[in-house]
Amino acid sequence: MLFDRDYMKPPRNSAPETDPMKLLLGIIVANVIMFLLFPPPRIADIFIPKSYVALVLSWEGLKSGKVWQLITSTFMHADFWHLAFNMYGLYLFGSLFVRHIGTKRFLWLYVISGVTGNLLWLLANYNSHGFLLGASGALFGVMLAAAMFGPNNQFLILFFPYPIKAKTLIMVYAALEIISQWSNLGGNIAHLAHLGGFIGAYVYLRIALKHHIAWDPFRALFSSVHRPSGPQNIGKSFQEHNAELKNVDAILDKLSRFGANSLTDEERDVLRSAREKYSKH
Repeated sequence: MLFDRDYMKPPRNSAPETDPMKLLLGIIVANVIMFLLFPPPRIADIFIPKSYVALVLSWEGLKSGKVWQLITSTFMHADFWHLAFNMYGLYLFGSLFVRHIGTKRFLWLYVISGVTGNLLWLLANYNSHGFLLGASGALFGVMLAAAMFGPNNQFLILFFPYPIKAKTLIMVYAALEIISQWSNLGGNIAHLAHLGGFIGAYVYLRIALKHHIAWDPFRALFSSVHRPSGPQNIGKSFQEHNAELKNVDAILDKLSRFGANSLTDEERDVLRSAREKYSKH
């Protein structure tokens, strides 16, 4: 078949990638270490340590050149439960697809989601004296990725008696974030940071991993011509894919038997497009 051909295989001298699960666990451990090294100040504390202020995100910090806050703030948490829920969610959703996309892409997803979440919060709170911390923006990006790669994975939610699909869960969660932001609900929760993580993750996934995603939330919402994602469509997609591979394999057999001069221009175009398509995976 097509993937058995030598020229379709990755280079043999490419170094093996580190187990992506190690990266996921490493991010969780890094968050725990940061929480232990820089514990959040108590309400009764009069003075907040300078080291803590230097790591959380604020306009004052950025103006003084502390641009690293855009990243370090995603490893800081307000209390134990803030850390625990974020890390549990990161492991729960991240473990579903991290091996599918690999170490580097997962790291980019995490960083981009966290930074875009921070940037959206900064834009909405221009020159404010508040500060932002937490991995929630990055977590929202990971949740979106889990839904885009496995939209029909099911979850059991506390106080809800029926399983809910990943694609439904992420859309409901996003809707709640929007409602909470514009109705001023949620107290000190930075809903815009969550939505910023959603936006950053979506853009990254559409650009870098568009051939891997199984579900697009914006197409599902806004495109009336978007084909249905039911079992019939999935079966049709696999049939078309297999037919394409058989056609390519037949042309390759012809090439091996009779040489390159035996191919028509149309067959050459088929081979060229197949190589371009599958090399992107």
